[in-house]
Amino acid sequence: MVGLTDKSIQNVLRDDKNQLQKYTESFAANLERLALETEKVSGELKCRVNFSTGKEAVLDWHDLLSLFCTIGTQTLAIRGSEKSTYGKLFERLVLGSVLVALGFEQTSSKPGKTAKVFWLSSKIGEREADATLLVADGQAVRFDLGFIGKGNPEITKDKVSRFERNFEVGEHKFHSATCIIVDRVGESSALEDQAKRAGAKLIQMSMSYWPIELAQWLFSEFKYKSEILTTKPEDLSKLLKKKLATVSFENFVQGLTVSEAEEE
Repeated sequence: MVGLTDKSIQNVLRDDKNQLQKYTESFAANLERLALETEKVSGELKCRVNFSTGKEAVLDWHDLLSLFCTIGTQTLAIRGSEKSTYGKLFERLVLGSVLVALGFEQTSSKPGKTAKVFWLSSKIGEREADATLLVADGQAVRFDLGFIGKGNPEITKDKVSRFERNFEVGEHKFHSATCIIVDRVGESSALEDQAKRAGAKLIQMSMSYWPIELAQWLFSEFKYKSEILTTKPEDLSKLLKKKLATVSFENFVQGLTVSEAEEE
């Protein structure tokens, strides 16, 4: 009713619910001002709505503009939900595919093994990761994948330091590294240096051979060797097709309903 979706509460109010009252008061004041300006430009409005019961309602510019704001916000909510749903499905397909190609096995968030396994979309601590990888006993990586353009660096900054360094799975303790995979960042951006200082790895998907970069990072951090590590860039496409030829992509999105994707 006041022009806010759940996403805009995160972005506009920075998830600070205490700011909601201030925003509501500001919204109401601006709506009053806009209604007066519209009346000056277009003249007085008396929109009459007749009900079958014989009652009548009269809407002025303030009522109508309030209605327009509500309709607009609902439209954004619907479109945003669709975007979130498709984005979440695509994130699972991308991360699931590259981790399988690197030699890891998909499992549940309560794995029977503590090495060379991964699972998709889970919350450990305060933040949800798009994928959690257990490389070896005590060693893990949490992934966040986002289609972030170079015009939205502030979102990437948040992702760089979002995960806890240590967590537990069952009775096993893991020290976790963070890997942020994004579309691309600006040429003059300092995000890569910021990621290094925060102990995180930033990888750009716009770099055509980014799976090789990921394989190299896993080796430098954990001494994990995969076939991709020594693959030449020109041979990467052929190797990925071979690695994924027998993979059931349905496993990456299995059990994910539309409502769950929207919530995530």
